[in-house]
Amino acid sequence: MSDDFKSVEAYVCPMSTCQAPPGSPCRTARGKVAIHYHTARFRLVPSLAKALNVPAPPLRKPGSVWTELPRPVNTSAEPVGHVRLGYARASTADSRWTPSSTRSPRPA
Repeated sequence: MSDDFKSVEAYVCPMSTCQAPPGSPCRTARGKVAIHYHTARFRLVPSLAKALNVPAPPLRKPGSVWTELPRPVNTSAEPVGHVRLGYARASTADSRWTPSSTRSPRPA
C-alpha cells in the first residue's frame, strides 16, 4: 500500500465543503469518508500534483461515517502554491462559434 495518503493528510483540505484537518481523510457533503481525496488537497503535494486522483486507503474506511482523527504531531507542512482548477465547456454539435474578428457589423 502506498503512503501517499500520509502526504495528503499533512494538509488541511481547502475545499469549503470539507475542511478536513491534518491527519484526517476528506469527507463528503453527507458526512461520510470520501473514496478519493479532493483534488485541491492532493495537489498541494508536489509529487502528486499531476495525479488524476488519490484514493483513500481501506484503513480510513471510505464510505463510513467521518470522524476527526488525531492530528499529527508535526503539522508544519506549508502549502507549496496556489491551487487553480479549470473547467471546460462542451459545445453541442449544432452550436456555432464565430470569432469576433469575422462577425459582420451590426445593421445601423
